[in-house]
This record gives sequence, C-alpha cells and structure tokens, in this order.
Amino acid sequence: MILKALKYTRYKGAPRKWSIEGPNNDYAYFDNINLLVGKNASGKSRTLSVMREIGNLFSGRINLKGTISPTESFDLIFKNEKGKYRYVLEYIDQKVVSEILYVDNKKIIDREKQILKSISGEELHFEVEDYELCISKLDEDEKPYYEKFVLWGNTLRNYLFANQIEKNSLVKTYTQLDDEDPGDEGADLLIYTFHQGCTQFGEPFIKEVISNMEELGYYITDVCIQEYNGRYGLSIEEDGKYAVSQRDMSQGMFRALSLFIILTYAKMSNLSVCILIDDMGEGLDFERSRSVIDMVVKKVNRSNMQFFMSSNDRQVMNHIPIRFWSVIEREGCKSVFYDYTNSKETFEDFRYTGLNNFDFLTTDFYRKGFGLMDEEDDDNGGI
Repeated sequence: MILKALKYTRYKGAPRKWSIEGPNNDYAYFDNINLLVGKNASGKSRTLSVMREIGNLFSGRINLKGTISPTESFDLIFKNEKGKYRYVLEYIDQKVVSEILYVDNKKIIDREKQILKSISGEELHFEVEDYELCISKLDEDEKPYYEKFVLWGNTLRNYLFANQIEKNSLVKTYTQLDDEDPGDEGADLLIYTFHQGCTQFGEPFIKEVISNMEELGYYITDVCIQEYNGRYGLSIEEDGKYAVSQRDMSQGMFRALSLFIILTYAKMSNLSVCILIDDMGEGLDFERSRSVIDMVVKKVNRSNMQFFMSSNDRQVMNHIPIRFWSVIEREGCKSVFYDYTNSKETFEDFRYTGLNNFDFLTTDFYRKGFGLMDEEDDDNGGI
C-alpha cells in the first residue's frame, strides 16, 4: 500500500495555521518515487514530519497526546493492488472530532455516525477513547482490526542520514528494538534490520549489499556486526584485509551502506515499506550521488515500496526526472504542491524548453508554464 495523495492542516483557524495542499485546493499527489524540492522554508522537512506522524499514529507508537500539534486534520488516499482507501481524520485539542475511512468509496468507519466495519464489511464492536484512533486499534489477541494501515505505519521509516550522531551511535542490543521511542530512526533500527536480513536470508543478503556498494565504487568484501566494549555497530572489510568500524567510515560510505541495507531487506522481504530521507545526496560526491539515485529509481520504481526524498542540491535535481518531482511553493500559511498529477500540462510542456531540471524550479515554470515566457516578452517590450 502506498500513499497516493495528501491534504493536511494544523492549527486550523489560528494565526499559526499551516497546511499542505495542491493548487486550487487540490491534493498533493505522490508515486513510488518522490523528490520534494522548493526554496528554504517552503515545507519540505515539515512534510516529511507530517508523514512520519501519521505513520506513528497508524502503528500505535503514539496517540493524539503525542502529536506535533493538538489540532490537526488529515485527508489521505492510499492505493494497493486490491483497491483505493481514503482516510479522513480531524482532532481538536487532542480529541477526535471526525474519523472516516472509505474503501473504494464505501464508508466503513464514521465515528460521528457510529459506523464501524472491517475492511471486508463486517460489523465491529470495540471501545475507543477520544485520544485514540479506530484505525490503529488491536483486538484481544493483539491483532490490528485494520492491518494494512498498521503495517504501513510500522514500515514507514524516517532516516536522517546527514546526522553525524547516527554514524557515531552504537547500540546495546541488535536482536530487538525499543518501541518506546517513536523518534527518528537511528543506528538501532539500522543494525537490527541488518541482523534480520542476515538471519532470514543469510549470505545472499550480504552479497546483495556488497554488490550495491561495489557498484558505487566502495570495494568492500564483507559487512558484519562487531562488538565494541559491550556495545554493537556495523563493520565493513576492505580488500579482504582491513576492518573499518561504523564510526571510522566516511559519512558518504555510511549513508550508502545504510540505504542499501534497508532497501535490500525491504526487497527480499517483499515489504511495502515507505522510506523518508531528508537532504538526499548529502555526504556523497557528484558521481556517487548520481549512482545512488539511479539505483534507488531502479529498485523502487513500480514496486510496492515508496521513497520520499528532499533536496536543494542542483546535481540531485538535474539527475531525477521531473515526473518524480513535487515542487513546493510557500503561499502564506500554505505549502502548495505542484506535481505531475495536479499540474500535468505544465510538467509535460517543460520538455520543450531545452532548460535543465533545476531551471524548472528557479524560473517558476512549474507555476506559470509558458506564461512565464509571455511575461518575459512583455518585460522586453514584446520582443
């Protein structure tokens, strides 16, 4: 299941209101691969935080007492091979005022009207507090009533690969995760995922990670978990001779290794995982940045995985086709998304300009299309 569309508002009716939407009050639309671009303070990192929050709510890692804002509303559309799901949630002062779920346009949850059915349409009966969501409730056997949404929340991961703290962090154990902390994913999840990959898939998992690293020009011969004074971290072997600890790796090598561990595990497990990465390309040189992007597109495009990345890097923007772009324009209290679905004609027209992808953002073509050229002619006296 992947997230196909989003509308969002926090602090509705207050001076600090902020929202995500498409032009003309349309949705912001997404696909398997999504690059969020925009000027500083346009809302790129905020958008990733919103996605992470709804994932935490779906999974049950947090309830409304742990949200970014006490007053928020979400309008989300998901799709998988079996159908379309629209989920609408609004809460004020950490209390749900509306929670609705449609499955292929059939309403199966409506808290206000006391409609409560399973995905298959069977009547359900369970109690829910004002600060809890129906969508994340578990039955007496600890199984979710709405498994697709809980699984999506559990597999959504937000990686801050630009964060030096992650690279320097070692963990007490790698055989289990501490679910009490719903913060950004760090070394604990990475090392746990690597352990799971080795346990479930053995040597083919390690070989795939090594092969991906070699394709980037990192010639390593092994990856393993090493103990360092009672704590654990990743270690790689170079040229069959030299062990390099996680802390001693370059930031670029660690970022690439982390990404390939997660993607390889998701692919081999057939997980419908959603990955969020802020500042894509950070810590990598130009050629490796291009290669990483090519490999991500190849692995994720038309799969059951979904990949969101943000960047202000000209090289990253020029290398990722604009059909994968979401250009964010800050308009007062709104972050307005221009994408291939809600602005298709403009995105298609850009092919005929001869400009590079970076110019799609800097010239405002994404908003004005060829009307931008008309404005330039007017400024030059119609020449």
